[in-house]
Amino acid sequence: MKKRHYLLLLALTALTALAQRDPMHRYNTKFTLSEENFVDTIPIEFEDDQIYIHATVNGLDYRLNIDTGSSQGIAYANGHLPYGRILGKVESRDANGRIDTIQAVAFPTFTIGHLTISGYSGSLFRRHHTPAKYDAIIGFDLFNKGLSAKIDTREGIMILTDIRNYFDMEEGYRFKYRLLRFVPNVKLSPYPNCIDEALFDTGSRRLYVMGNRSLDLFYDRSPDISSQIESRSHGHRAVGGFGAEKADRLTFLWLDGFNLGGYEFRDYHTMTTQGYSRIGGELLRYGSLIINPRRKTMTFQPYNEGDAIMVSNSQTNIAFIPQNDRPVVGMVWEGGPHYRNGFRQGDMILQIDNHFINTFNDFLTYPFIEGRQHVFLVRSLDGAIHEIVSER
Repeated sequence: MKKRHYLLLLALTALTALAQRDPMHRYNTKFTLSEENFVDTIPIEFEDDQIYIHATVNGLDYRLNIDTGSSQGIAYANGHLPYGRILGKVESRDANGRIDTIQAVAFPTFTIGHLTISGYSGSLFRRHHTPAKYDAIIGFDLFNKGLSAKIDTREGIMILTDIRNYFDMEEGYRFKYRLLRFVPNVKLSPYPNCIDEALFDTGSRRLYVMGNRSLDLFYDRSPDISSQIESRSHGHRAVGGFGAEKADRLTFLWLDGFNLGGYEFRDYHTMTTQGYSRIGGELLRYGSLIINPRRKTMTFQPYNEGDAIMVSNSQTNIAFIPQNDRPVVGMVWEGGPHYRNGFRQGDMILQIDNHFINTFNDFLTYPFIEGRQHVFLVRSLDGAIHEIVSER
């Protein structure tokens, strides 16, 4: 009896030690900054509607993506940034609403501009389907720390400060945000008498995508919605941190305009998603943005004069998703050129211009040339293999 009791005690001790080694890591902004009462102008790069800054670690240069849709940083297990010790586990939710438990890690001390940041933490992902255009992500915790920022893609700068009222005299279209799971959500109006709450996510590229749940709510409030629907389909297009969204109905929208903080974006083609409604990094094509975390406001300063802009963009024609790490057509718009050229949902890309495409990353990094016709060898859902000539 004593022996069994001793063995049980050993087992409980081992489990307790294991739990202590792998606790749940809580969200915090306890990282430290090297300066106080500072204003720093940091160069940024704006590429494919994404914001990048450069950071140094031990004299080496790394490229970081500024992603307001991520509550904290993200490091990559198979990346270049030398992350530190494991801090525990953290529950993570991607933009499609999928949840998983992953590890949290300590970032190395790094410097952006004249500011050195120590004790920063983030989630640890394995990079599966994202081209290695950057080494890590800086999340919205940079601003939740109390730092205000002005992001100006035309000038290629981000002004960062801890001075409380530094941007108070700046003019523009101001709107409030609220934090949900530590990331900002803003309100906009896509139809008269309709308010959509959208994740403000610079990690997402599109100016605005509407969640299916929002569209369902708006049907009863605005009779004009049907006239602004181009077509309906079924499929999936958005790829989050934990994979592609589930296949579901898709609605292709042609909005007369949507209003954000009193500024109007007119003649805008978009579509629905199974995840959250989102405002993405494309917003920064049209103006600079001030983030004020103490007042929980953002101020949009348009580059053009007036209180509106004609976007007049094209509808999304086709989307590719990873399926068992192979590129597959997740959706194709029946009104677009890719459908007319022969693409169908479920087509798997086997070759492009006689080059084998073995992984989704092969597809993402293929050197497509804008305006050029490429030859795609695809396998359709019925197993037939055929060529399609089309632009990417």
